[in-house]
Amino acid sequence: MGSAVKQWRCLRHLTALTVAVVTESGFGIVQLFDYRNHDASAVDGITGGMHGIRLDNLVSGVNAFEALVGARLHCITDGSAGEDGGPNPPPGRRRRRDRRRHCCVVLASQALALLDSFIFPDALDASRAASRLHGLALVRGAEPRLGPSQGTLLASLVRLSLVLLAYLEPCSVRFLQACSRLRCFLHWVLEILRESVALGGGYSKAFHDLTAPLDRIVLAIVLQCHRALTRCSAVLVEMESSPWNKYFTDVESRRRGQRRLFRAILELREIVTAVWRGRNEVLRASLAPNAFEALGRGLEEVTSTNANPKSSDPPSKEASLRSFLENDWVSGFHDVEVEGDLVIPEQIANVQIHEGQASSMIGRQAIEKLALESAAIVRDYSSLLNAPFAAYCESQRRWAETDAVRDREYEGDVSVKLLSTKHGTDASDQRKSMSARLVLAAQREAQISQQVENPWVQGRHWAFTSQTDLLYRRIILRPNDDFNDHAEASYELTLGKERETAQREEEERVKREMAEAVLRAAIVPYSEADDEDVDDEDVDKSDHEGFLGWDADGVDGSLDLSKGNPDDDAQATKESDEKENKEGNESLGEASNEEAEAEWDQIDSADFDEKSELDPFAWARRFMWSEGEQFVQNFDSVVIVSLRTTRSGALLLTSHSLYFHQTGDTMDVMTKEKLATNGKSGPPRQDKKWKLNRLTDVHGRRHMLKAQGLELFFANMEGVFLTFNGSKERDLFHSKLRSNCQAPLLRSFKSLNPRVVFKKSRLSELWQKRKISNFQYIMALNLMAGRTFNDLTQYPVFPWVLADYTSETLDLSDPTIYRDLSKPVGALNSDRLAQLLERYDDLDGFPEEEKFIYGSHYSSPGVVLHYLIRQEPYTSMHIALQSGRFDCPDRLFFDVSGCWRSCNTSTSDVKELIPEFFSCPEIFMNTNDFPLGQTQEKISTDNVKLPPWAHGSPHEFIRIHRLALESEYVSNNLHHWIDLIFGYKQRGPAALEAHNVFHYLSYEGSVDIDKVTDEVEKNAIEGHIQNFGQTPSQLIAKEAHPSRSLDEGEAKPLFKDICLEELRCNTPNKQFGGPGKSIIGAIVSIYSFGDTIFLFHRDFALCSYKLSRARGAVPFYFKHDKVRLLEGEQASLSNSLNGRETIPMDIANGDTHDSHDIDEESPGSVSFAISFGLNSSSGSGNSSSDLSHVIFSCGYFDTCLKTHIFDSPGVQSSQNGGHRGQINCIEVSDEGEIMVTGGDDGTCRIWVVDHDELSAAITDGFVKSSMGKERIEDSRCFVSHVLFGHLTPVCCVAMCAKLDVVVSASRDGSICVHNIRSGKFIRSLHIDARTKEMRESCAGNGIAVRKLAIHTDGFFVAHFGDGSLYVISINGRRLCNAQIGEQLNAMIICPKSGALITGGGKGLARIWKLHDLSLQCTLDVKKHGAVTSLALTRPGSQFLCIGSKNGVLTIGSSNPS
Repeated sequence: MGSAVKQWRCLRHLTALTVAVVTESGFGIVQLFDYRNHDASAVDGITGGMHGIRLDNLVSGVNAFEALVGARLHCITDGSAGEDGGPNPPPGRRRRRDRRRHCCVVLASQALALLDSFIFPDALDASRAASRLHGLALVRGAEPRLGPSQGTLLASLVRLSLVLLAYLEPCSVRFLQACSRLRCFLHWVLEILRESVALGGGYSKAFHDLTAPLDRIVLAIVLQCHRALTRCSAVLVEMESSPWNKYFTDVESRRRGQRRLFRAILELREIVTAVWRGRNEVLRASLAPNAFEALGRGLEEVTSTNANPKSSDPPSKEASLRSFLENDWVSGFHDVEVEGDLVIPEQIANVQIHEGQASSMIGRQAIEKLALESAAIVRDYSSLLNAPFAAYCESQRRWAETDAVRDREYEGDVSVKLLSTKHGTDASDQRKSMSARLVLAAQREAQISQQVENPWVQGRHWAFTSQTDLLYRRIILRPNDDFNDHAEASYELTLGKERETAQREEEERVKREMAEAVLRAAIVPYSEADDEDVDDEDVDKSDHEGFLGWDADGVDGSLDLSKGNPDDDAQATKESDEKENKEGNESLGEASNEEAEAEWDQIDSADFDEKSELDPFAWARRFMWSEGEQFVQNFDSVVIVSLRTTRSGALLLTSHSLYFHQTGDTMDVMTKEKLATNGKSGPPRQDKKWKLNRLTDVHGRRHMLKAQGLELFFANMEGVFLTFNGSKERDLFHSKLRSNCQAPLLRSFKSLNPRVVFKKSRLSELWQKRKISNFQYIMALNLMAGRTFNDLTQYPVFPWVLADYTSETLDLSDPTIYRDLSKPVGALNSDRLAQLLERYDDLDGFPEEEKFIYGSHYSSPGVVLHYLIRQEPYTSMHIALQSGRFDCPDRLFFDVSGCWRSCNTSTSDVKELIPEFFSCPEIFMNTNDFPLGQTQEKISTDNVKLPPWAHGSPHEFIRIHRLALESEYVSNNLHHWIDLIFGYKQRGPAALEAHNVFHYLSYEGSVDIDKVTDEVEKNAIEGHIQNFGQTPSQLIAKEAHPSRSLDEGEAKPLFKDICLEELRCNTPNKQFGGPGKSIIGAIVSIYSFGDTIFLFHRDFALCSYKLSRARGAVPFYFKHDKVRLLEGEQASLSNSLNGRETIPMDIANGDTHDSHDIDEESPGSVSFAISFGLNSSSGSGNSSSDLSHVIFSCGYFDTCLKTHIFDSPGVQSSQNGGHRGQINCIEVSDEGEIMVTGGDDGTCRIWVVDHDELSAAITDGFVKSSMGKERIEDSRCFVSHVLFGHLTPVCCVAMCAKLDVVVSASRDGSICVHNIRSGKFIRSLHIDARTKEMRESCAGNGIAVRKLAIHTDGFFVAHFGDGSLYVISINGRRLCNAQIGEQLNAMIICPKSGALITGGGKGLARIWKLHDLSLQCTLDVKKHGAVTSLALTRPGSQFLCIGSKNGVLTIGSSNPS
């Protein structure tokens, strides 16, 4: 029993709480009168009910909570109707109101359902007195915790019932239950009123005070029944006028809904009738007269019908209900009058005029009091909710007045001050970080702006770059933004200036002597006349002040020639400073240009204090550190050696990066002086950062003959030469670098010993087997022996290979044209050697180890500058070496033949060559128009005079010279020269026997400079080491270098010796494609890997074949391998443009299809490329199934690049790499690591394929921040650089990873050259459509370019739209051109034979000589249609694969006979 009482109290409190929540949400009794709060649509937007909310599926205790969450009741702070007031509230407010309404209906329904078992117990007999007592219990007041404003519990139940009556679906079970429950509540209200009459003794004031709230409840019940009847009438009309399947699942559901609707109408009519009978006087007073009369008429019809049940034709119950719905009271009185927040229904008495009489205001007053009751409910509810918080605040106030709290307040103040200070520090740090990022962003923006604007800068000058290509060649010239024409350094001009200076000094000396003689003669005793004369002279002097000449009388007016005009002195000083500044800036030119890109992430902000005592590495914090980057080691005394300067400072090694902080002055390498700038205190000190994830190689180096240096090579081929304070410090750095740092690309050996590195490299074996060229091998030996481009004293050395510089032609197979490689240059002339040996014998007074045959060296700074004088920065270095002017023209390098002659005759000239003699033609051309002057014989020294066999072309000289280096004679004798320079003949008895002994200070270990105490002697030793050459480190000490193997086993390229009779074409029978075969469509691309050939057909078929000379087949072995159909053919532009049919998936079954004519040059043609992986260059693969070749294609509707795998030809990934528009062309490097695409947006994109470490190393910061934040899942390639320079869509690209160059062309004819790994723009050019001349610019009236092909030696071939071919050097020189008379579809270069193979619409494969574009032979395959693709097999280039328009593959090979 006690438990039941507790539950009863809990439910009563829950009911009161629900009434408060519903009323606060804007659905009190008065708000329900506002018909604008009702949904006007036929279907409820939340539950789908007809003209109301459907709660048929409600589960007690669950959906109420869900409704609370769904309605977001916690966000409702002002639930008044005024928040969403107005007839047309905004959609957002309407949705919030609907959610609140649904929530309130659910809460009211759940609360009433829980109370049903207590209010209507099943075991309670209504006829017993206990039933009455149970009902009277509802008259008790609400729970005190919610205040008295709600009245009795019965009033609360009626309020909740009216909410259900207003918003539930009229034809639902819940609505019928609500009507029945409300009818019961009404009967209890009327019973209470009847008992109140008996207790109150009539209608007294006490009776009125007791019954007035209940009468207002009764009035509200009648008004809501009127509204509910109106909704029922609308639902009935909707049900009867609509098909059954519009709102119901079946006919039976509709029938049941209609029956429930009529039962609900009946319940509502009975409620109104009960009120009419029980409280008629209340309705008469509260309703308007016309409304009261209409209600009376409607109820009289019902009463009269029920009073005569035995009439002749009594209406049915349904007809009676329909008749009731049609009476004036139900069908009318729907309007409301809104006065502020008060809503008054139309039928309420509000001084209306009816039949000439005005009604009372009792109804209006009742509505006002109902509104006041709702406001009181909300007020009490809010007050009671806030009461605990108010009590808590009061307790806190009392507690705050205690002494303990005051102590805590003091402690709190101290803490606040500390926190405030910390916040200020944090805010300052945040501002510093933000400032740093802003500065970083500004620097990066400047870098990007320069990168974008560079292509449009014309009239450039050029200089050597400090970076090399992947073969360590320096072929490409970079733009020289700090160009100086060195006009003032002309030898003739400086000689004239010297003569003028000497003459001026002589004249001034004579003037001083004459002035002194005049003064001595003018000394006389004092007199007035003399004073007057002196005054006159002073006056005359004042008229000529500052004039350093003689006056009219021939006497010096100033009498002091050492004092001139102060303004003139200041001007002279200013001009001198400007000259020094200019020279200092020029000496920094290369460093500033090359380091700009590396320094973009450095922060130059005043917020960072360089002299911070708390953090000794604050200077390194100016850079952006990587996440998780940790300190490893610091080195206080490190020098960075570059080509032109040295900079000393501190080096900080971290787990991710290398930082350099300059602490000393920047010194000029040539003058050994501090560089001057505008501040007269040296150039600005530059801090540097290198990311170790870009580090690829580390080599030990010597500096001043001491093994204390390292050279670091990075992925962009930048080399950094560091010298440490001793070999131990260098070894510590190297050890820490390898063990504690993240350098994923580092591939060099752990040892720094040159001999160990040479032995482990096994390069000699590769060279012996002819896997690498002579040039590559010599360059590798130089690098391992400590030679570097960063130190002029240790520049790489190459041999003279030719001895004939006078013949008109050269026969490279003739041994007599070559130099004797077994002898050093000084021993080539026997007569000169005899003189040198005689001098050697005369050095008896010297220790044996200090005796030498040659006083000069074959490689020294003077030698390098002698050869490279015509290109910066070596021009400026030569001028600095010659004290500010060019050397005498007769001593310059201006004749190759004369230079060779000097090396063979002069006892002081034994110099060898440098790598540029085999790679860079620009060293022979004065492209910058420097004033080099004329010899005494009036021979111009602008350009170098070349041998006759070069035909005046530096490029032809380089080509023949390189062929001579790779000739059979040099290959068979090069090991002798290696013994002299790097091997056992470099030092010791073998060197003396070979006459290969140089000054002892050129050899490593000959002297320890640190132990020399005499400063003069020490300076002399250092000067000799720096200026007179250093011998490379000895790589082989005890044995001779092995010779190269014979050329017999090496497979010769197909076009090595081009002869038409030796070439033949074969069309294998067993092919997948061709007329009548399963594969249709032209062969658009051909790729070769090992003995496998891959063919891409235009219908997206990928076919593979086996091709080799093995198995004794004549002329070759050929077998079809596999065929795949790549996905994406339906999405390609070529498919839609060419009207192609879909290729069925059963192509391997031999089904045939009609072939359509294909326009190979259609604008939407698809492009294919294939990457064979990182080791594809070896070409050792034997089966395509053993490899996971990555296939790329472009030319789709979605403008994306598709990635496929050979073994799984489905699309693996799809991305556009940031291209805005169609991707038109695609090219993959031979190594398979790098890919380039060109698009309609006029840009090219450099991609890294399947190499995350390389991608992270070379990816540009702009790309990372804009498009590289999140990588596409399963993608095999990622964008690293965006290349700018074109104004129109890019139509073709060509790249050479070894040369580190990509060449692109656009539709307006412009051709742009960029670096691959750095993404830097180099140059742009075009062929003028009118004059046919090559011009340097990236936009203009150029001839459209159709095809590009690039050679590793630094030139490319361009095929233009007018049918012409041009061979152009990377540095922008036209080498040759020819008109071929057809449009080419394919063009490739055979680098090993120097041949160009082309194929076009005439069905001919033509072979041209690259150096002059002379046609050598033609292969006729026109029976198969136009030639659409070409490829040479790898390695060896033994077969030429020719793809035709009809899908047939033709193999070109040498004739076995």
